[in-house]
Amino acid sequence: MTSPRDGRLGGALLRPTNAPRAAVVTVAVMAVLVLVLGLVVRDHPIDAGMVRALNDLHVGAWGAVATGVYRALEPTLAIPLVLVLAAVLWGATRDLRLALAFGGVVALTWLPTEVFKVVVDRARPDPSMLTHPYAPAQTDGSFPSGHTAFVVAIVLAAYYLVQGTRWARGVIVAGVAAIMLIGLAVVSDGLHYPTDVIASVCWALAMAPVARWLTVDVILARLDRLLPSGRGAQPVADAADRGDEVPVGLASKVVDVRVDRGDARTMLEGGGEQLLP
Repeated sequence: MTSPRDGRLGGALLRPTNAPRAAVVTVAVMAVLVLVLGLVVRDHPIDAGMVRALNDLHVGAWGAVATGVYRALEPTLAIPLVLVLAAVLWGATRDLRLALAFGGVVALTWLPTEVFKVVVDRARPDPSMLTHPYAPAQTDGSFPSGHTAFVVAIVLAAYYLVQGTRWARGVIVAGVAAIMLIGLAVVSDGLHYPTDVIASVCWALAMAPVARWLTVDVILARLDRLLPSGRGAQPVADAADRGDEVPVGLASKVVDVRVDRGDARTMLEGGGEQLLP
């Protein structure tokens, strides 16, 4: 089955979520599993040996790359990066909703990992046991890896953006490579355990659909109702022209929408709950 905007940039990103309840249940279950895993490995670091082994390889070009990748994705740089990407997307497409949706998916997928860090409170790998300890020492929680969650969130938001286009396969390949790179880098740096990385990937995969639903169907839909009717109507009218599904919240400001079916003129009234012939 093709998406409503198959082949159009941003189609999957802005498409209304058909089954948000299932996505919410999935992420709730994943949250419990991640929390349980974190509490178990906090007291039983079964993967500490893998950290030491990869840290031994932290030399030469690879050592420089691993350290550079970690520093480049520190929160102080990661947040501006998302803002820049969203601004570029807005400038390239002239679609503010698309840019906000991209940024929202990244933020709502990534930021909850900080809650797990505080709750689980897993110590970082012991620097005294490492051949090449990272400097300066990181004192926040190890589980899960915020760097990994950030990269996965970026990759998933980018995939939503290009799904159904000729760029989708390239984003998948590049995304998998980026996730593998950051995962190996943070472990080789001696800053995270492999289970930190795995938990971040699992969390982001489960959370991204909910983040998209919250951003597009909840937050942007409510923001659109605050706009003057002329500004809020056009994006939905354009969507209707393409035969897209229109979120109820976004239809409330539309006074005259052309629908593809025979170019019929229709009115979306009463909060957009029904199409009037």
